[in-house]
Amino acid sequence: MIRLVKGNNEKLLYIDYKLKTIIPFIKDNEEKLKVIMYVNEEAKKISDNIYIIKNNFKKVGMVVIDNGSLDLLYIIDKYRNKTFGSKVLAKLKNEIKTIKVRKNNKRAINFYLKNGFKESKRQKDIIYLERI
Repeated sequence: MIRLVKGNNEKLLYIDYKLKTIIPFIKDNEEKLKVIMYVNEEAKKISDNIYIIKNNFKKVGMVVIDNGSLDLLYIIDKYRNKTFGSKVLAKLKNEIKTIKVRKNNKRAINFYLKNGFKESKRQKDIIYLERI
């Protein structure tokens, strides 16, 4: 059974997880540097919205929601494909209204489409999804 536990002082973990979800999809080094600086700034703002995903007291990931938008859903590699992400989305279905994903992150896009979201708009390298 999954639990969401308020993450106190988890900014460094947020930065690590956030960069792991973005950097692999960016080819330009200058853009990577901008993203790193942006994520560091975002970490200062979202500390009240960080939740650690736990299963039987083991940390399996992190979820961050900011004003109804999913900022981050990160599942640690060894726990992926075990339905934790889907369970988190189901548990937070009333809180998460929108998601933005890099358009070349096909795996994440397909995951969200399978879990009750639809594409609402595209903007440069970003696809916006909203709950159906």
